[in-house]
Amino acid sequence: MTSGTIIHVNVIGLMAAVEEVVDPGVRGRPFVVARPDIPRAIVLDLSPEAYREGVRRGMLVQTACARVRALKVVPPRPELYEKVDQSLLEAAFCFTPLVERAGRGHLFLDVNGTRRLFGAPEDAARRLLGEIADQTGLVPTVALASTKTAAKVASRVFRPFGFAPLSVNDEGELVARQPVELLPGVGVKLLPRLISLEIAEIGTLASLSMDEAQAISARGPELVLRARCVDDSPVNPEPPSRRMLAGKTVFEPDCADPDLLAWRAREIVAELGFRMRKEGFGAHFVMAKLVYTDGAVASRSVRAGQGASFVADIQLCEAAERAVRQAWGRRVRVRKLQIELGGFEPAGPELDLFEPLPFFKAEPEIDSTGIQTRRIAMHMRVQSALDRVHGKYGQSAIVPAAAFLYREGSLVC
Repeated sequence: MTSGTIIHVNVIGLMAAVEEVVDPGVRGRPFVVARPDIPRAIVLDLSPEAYREGVRRGMLVQTACARVRALKVVPPRPELYEKVDQSLLEAAFCFTPLVERAGRGHLFLDVNGTRRLFGAPEDAARRLLGEIADQTGLVPTVALASTKTAAKVASRVFRPFGFAPLSVNDEGELVARQPVELLPGVGVKLLPRLISLEIAEIGTLASLSMDEAQAISARGPELVLRARCVDDSPVNPEPPSRRMLAGKTVFEPDCADPDLLAWRAREIVAELGFRMRKEGFGAHFVMAKLVYTDGAVASRSVRAGQGASFVADIQLCEAAERAVRQAWGRRVRVRKLQIELGGFEPAGPELDLFEPLPFFKAEPEIDSTGIQTRRIAMHMRVQSALDRVHGKYGQSAIVPAAAFLYREGSLVC
């Protein structure tokens, strides 16, 4: 069998899976991972038994308990989950340096060129599966294919555990016959639209022309290519924490207005934030760099609290404005402004459901009522709606009212 060299490791429900390893008493029982010490706590993760009873991630714990009378609530242990996630990474690095972290419990590996060390890719994948089981006690789904898209779809088909080697000749047919919701990029908002268009399988989506795909959404052509298993994205071993996004603006004439500087910073960081969220990341720091008329350069950065990240525009804009005001310490006009986002970390559904820490280190700790948690959750729901509009109609489709104060870089009174 001729196979690809891309391996996808998928631990379904890492938190719940770890709890079952640590406490065998919860195996086979409906349970959720959630904080029992705060009102209106939400379900962070859940067992397969709880899922079959109708419990879902993100549901209020009190709603879940009302639905399943025998439901057990297990307090989360983030440090333990992080340790296990790190063990998965270490096991993967034993086989190849090309390892990409794609979220908690998700890894991509490229074992091209390792045949003399570990044999055929199928043998390497099987050995990796055994290594993970020995080190962590977890039995994930391990899929082998020629592209990241095909490997990820296969890991979703054959979950919650097992080994799915796909040949290059057969992977397209397997992917085409799967429900369209298994295709990466098809979320809960796009799925109803596809179903209403009678696009229930990935193969039906793959048969669309690019004009038809564009009519579905702005990301339609990209999804059609994925459905055809056309995916040349490489396994990126660079840790997200070392990646960076940057944007800049040059003022004509040079700027001496702090409010205009702050507004331009918000414009730049909003566009960068949209690109960052499309990749599923949050930023640990926001940096502002000013180039003065005389050539001098000043920069300042604002960092999120430990264990937290900037995800929503309301967080990013506040951080960018703060960084700009801290950097501008001279009574000299500014020629150029640059904003950078860095220290990326996955901000997928699993991480978003952790009760977040404060945006900035200087802010007080979260109060026991969970008001901060609910406020951030509200911002993320609004942000999700805004991103859908921006993705379909462009960044200029929705702008803050303050944007109408500025024309051609000047303040209109």
